Amino acid sequence: MGSKRSPRFDTAGWLFWSIVFVILAVPCIYGVWRVTDEHAFFLMRIGAGVVIAAIGAGVISLAVNAVLQYRNKKRRVVARKRAKKKQ
Repeated sequence: MGSKRSPRFDTAGWLFWSIVFVILAVPCIYGVWRVTDEHAFFLMRIGAGVVIAAIGAGVISLAVNAVLQYRNKKRRVVARKRAKKKQ
């Protein structure tokens, strides 16, 4: 049977990026809609909002990955110290 431990996440991958992108897409498109001229082309507004959402999702994924990698490195250092101490 499987272990009872909760799953450990080492990285925030494409699934995380996709979820954040979908969450950010609507507010970004709305923000671009409010900022641009009312005579601007329809697809330009949507495209700009999608690009901004993609960049924002990338920045958030990068930050989450940095935190996860830092925690993973710290966990490995502590485990190495414990193993050294037992010897």
